[in-house]
Amino acid sequence: MTTDTSGPAPAEGLDQAFLDSVMAEIDEEVRRRRASGDLPARVERELDELFLQFSPVASRDGGLHESLRMVDAAAYIDPVVPIESQRSGGAVVKKGLRQASLWYVGYITHQVSQFATAVSRSLHLLDDQVTALSRQLDEQRVPSAPVLDVAWAHGPDAWWVDEACGVLKGAPGRILHAACGDGWLVRRLGAEGLDAFGVDPRPGLLERAEVDGTDLRQERPADQLRATASAALGGLVLTGVVDGMAEGERQALLDLVADRLAPGAVLVVHSLSPAAWAEDDLPADADLAPGHPLRAATWAHVLEARGFTVAVHQGPERRDYLVGAVLGTGSTTPR
Repeated sequence: MTTDTSGPAPAEGLDQAFLDSVMAEIDEEVRRRRASGDLPARVERELDELFLQFSPVASRDGGLHESLRMVDAAAYIDPVVPIESQRSGGAVVKKGLRQASLWYVGYITHQVSQFATAVSRSLHLLDDQVTALSRQLDEQRVPSAPVLDVAWAHGPDAWWVDEACGVLKGAPGRILHAACGDGWLVRRLGAEGLDAFGVDPRPGLLERAEVDGTDLRQERPADQLRATASAALGGLVLTGVVDGMAEGERQALLDLVADRLAPGAVLVVHSLSPAAWAEDDLPADADLAPGHPLRAATWAHVLEARGFTVAVHQGPERRDYLVGAVLGTGSTTPR
């Protein structure tokens, strides 16, 4: 499924309202057939087992709870074997054998069914405990790195803006700026004839976009990238986003970036230097962030490993630098 980056990302899979209506029709048909006797319990169990056997219970939205449905369906063992036969007299012989052995087979299957039911119930308790523990860990996890906004580094008058616009002129598709602030770079790119939009997780920064029609969205950059189709972006600008990230968060973001950019797409990363990170004029978020900025050579290393051609532009006082990278065209040594 492709995702149009010009608007809100569509929900994956079927529309939920349509799916609910289909399931309601199926439930109604099952109730009707049960009442008329057209759906024996044995046949219904067999259908359930077949559905669970071939349904994608291990898909992205599935988990232990979904897999336990198969355990529940198989917990009961039916001792009443079918007697249908294509041979003359076969049904009579099978019926006789079933009646003769039912008392014995029923005794065994009853005990096995009791054991399977107990196991299923225990697994459900385990699933409930794992789900509760996962929820607690999600609530207590380390928060994402904040967007670091520095007046001298993030604005239309910064030294790197002209460099970035020059690199982005070769972008083969739509350009995303994260974090875009009030959209100053998106407007600059639009004025130069480039198709750009922006996202920013901070509230209260996007009011101006409602007036001049700039395409800005209040959203975390990683969330926007997850909702974007593979190879759908022609360019990406990261400013104030990656500086304070912990290594795991940064690697996860770069994996998304490499997948969402089209071949030949342009990645622009503006970062403070490690020395500037310790200066007194930085906001308190620099001290509270879970990580710290990478050196320029490290950015060249991690991006070249992902198939980018990299060039590094140092700021006039070496307090910050700009990384310009093109996906899928080999590797060069950064300057």
